Amino acid sequence: MEIKATDISARLLATENLSVVRANAQTASFDIVSRVLTIPLWKNMTPEIEDMLIAHEVGHALYTGMEYMAPIKESPKLKTYMNVLEDVRIEKLIKRTYPGLRKRMNDGYKQLIERDFFGIKQIQSLDELLLIDKINLYYKVGFSSGVSFTAEEKVFVDRAEKTETINDVIKLAEDIYNYSLEKHKETNTISIDDLDFDDAEDEIDADYDEDDSDLLDEEYRSAKDSEKTGYRSSMETRETEPDLQSITDSNMQQKLEDLADTNTIYRYWSFDNKYVNQVVVDYKSVIKQSLCHRDYIAQQREDILKYYGSISEKCFDDNNKKNEENYIKFMKETDRTVNYLVKEFEMKKSASLYKRARIAKSGSLNLNKLYAYKLREDLFKQVMILPKGKNHGMVMLLDWSASMQHVMRDTVEQVISLSLFCKRVNIPFQVLAFTTAYLEQVSSEKKQEIFTRAKEHVKIMVESKKNVMDSNSNFHLLELFSNEMTMSEFTEMTKRLLLASLHKQPGFTLSGTPLNEALVWVYNNIGSFIKKYNIEKTTLITLTDGEGHTLIPYYGSEQVYCSKIWMEDTRKWVRVKNFIKDDVTQKIYKFDNQNSQQTISLLSMIKDRFNINTVGFHIAENHKRMLMYAAQSNLPDYEGNFNYLIEDWRKQFRNNGFSLVKNAGRDELYIIPCSSTKVIDKELQIDSDSSAKSIAKSFTSFLSVKRTSRILLNRFINVVA
Repeated sequence: MEIKATDISARLLATENLSVVRANAQTASFDIVSRVLTIPLWKNMTPEIEDMLIAHEVGHALYTGMEYMAPIKESPKLKTYMNVLEDVRIEKLIKRTYPGLRKRMNDGYKQLIERDFFGIKQIQSLDELLLIDKINLYYKVGFSSGVSFTAEEKVFVDRAEKTETINDVIKLAEDIYNYSLEKHKETNTISIDDLDFDDAEDEIDADYDEDDSDLLDEEYRSAKDSEKTGYRSSMETRETEPDLQSITDSNMQQKLEDLADTNTIYRYWSFDNKYVNQVVVDYKSVIKQSLCHRDYIAQQREDILKYYGSISEKCFDDNNKKNEENYIKFMKETDRTVNYLVKEFEMKKSASLYKRARIAKSGSLNLNKLYAYKLREDLFKQVMILPKGKNHGMVMLLDWSASMQHVMRDTVEQVISLSLFCKRVNIPFQVLAFTTAYLEQVSSEKKQEIFTRAKEHVKIMVESKKNVMDSNSNFHLLELFSNEMTMSEFTEMTKRLLLASLHKQPGFTLSGTPLNEALVWVYNNIGSFIKKYNIEKTTLITLTDGEGHTLIPYYGSEQVYCSKIWMEDTRKWVRVKNFIKDDVTQKIYKFDNQNSQQTISLLSMIKDRFNINTVGFHIAENHKRMLMYAAQSNLPDYEGNFNYLIEDWRKQFRNNGFSLVKNAGRDELYIIPCSSTKVIDKELQIDSDSSAKSIAKSFTSFLSVKRTSRILLNRFINVVA
């Protein structure tokens, strides 16, 4: 096998003639007894990372002895603690011996954290990590890791810095583990004193009449007290061994194994971009094929009479009148909201242009400066040159699925506000609702024709035996709004959405969630939208409740998502990993059977290829079950505590009216409770006989409401401006 310069460097660094072996191993290692340094055949490895890993293993060769293994064999729970702390010790020692390694190793670890080798990208707050993980990040990456320590934790951090012998490492590993165990018990154990035995006692007492109170003699009372004491004893002695292993150490080892794994099949897939049927239903067709407000009311009246035989005209008319009043009120509020958005957008855009402005001299003399021609050369008039602003564009994907039923109106109102904003500032835009129900409203003959074409297409794709994902299934995109609409068409669409309940009409009902199919369509077609309008800054907005359908392949679907498959030629099981490769950027993206993980990969592909902003709005009901669903669907790789995360979201709800989520595949993802979807622009009202204290309180409340209701809009403008 070819000898690399790094192999020779390893021998030189170790100050001895080590045996350096390049092998099909999963990770670099050093055999303390045989003095053999094994280096894997790494893939996609940068020189900085490879040098860092080799220097690290040489550090073990120089400073790690046989006594290191004894405590791990006796107490396996200390393994990751020993690994982290021994790494701190040997890296400190090898840098002390070879100071020139410092920068190279620092660069290597920085690249590892950029590639998320420590698995912390989905962690919302590093304070959630165990102390051993924070120490690992701090000593490998430094201050840029973002970790912070309490005064109590800093004692252990300082001890880690001062470890010189393996015995120091062993003692510190035990102390940190015991400290973490105590912290775990404090935060996860329910105190027995918090358990209320009085209610149970009341239930027992309720079975006895006052006349029979003599039956509750001292013996009975004593038995009850003994029963409670026994319960306390069983609760207090019930213990489970918590999982307190270092996730950053485990994640890094797993990532390195993946890079060097020779027993894995890497499958690369592509998307089907040959759409059999017309995917987009343009806004003119939506208006033409749906019922207007008047016809919808007539249809409602007819349905009520059909099913109930009679109708309360007054109640029916009052309900319709109330809906119309609410619509008029909403449009007036939206007009004020959009005016605010336009003002903020123009201010942000002007500030950005001014920041890039430059002063240039013109060819004309400034006559007011001629008197100073002997003292200065700057006699020409100056002009400020402002750069031309960027052309903006926006595409919005609206979830038209049944799970959106409870928040559909709130979400649609957000869409109308954003669409009107785009129209006011002349931004090219498109609002597309993804659905699987559109074919319900076509004739049976037409439907059969569509299904036949789709069936033939699937047959061709299967017979081709190509690794192609089925992104061409039964889905459509309803164009609800567009910059090409007239104002009358825009108004008519808002009425169909808010007054005629478009999502309840035949052919437009809420159905499945083809979010990933919609994102593939955007990936294949947004380039044409950008080119058509010469857009320089594009924003993709998704308004959804999280998870879409899982994309599956046309061919080999029975094996594509299996973790292992049997290879007949080698007669062994091998692992399978699936990826999507972008032909333009040449970047590779993970693509497994998790629908939410597919969504994140698709958003990353769109962003990387077209250099666009991605913003997500997730409007949810503010109770634990729905927030847990929102967390799981948007953060599929999250390894932190979901309960802690949800409480943090609720705190942000109280302070801001929304929560900003990091690392969810978008530049900005907002979790918005239903109560925060409207911008409040109420007027300050003060009675003439109000006291000074009352006036001050009203004014404070008024400012708080306006501030909270506009924070979300301000953040949105910061992204798109």
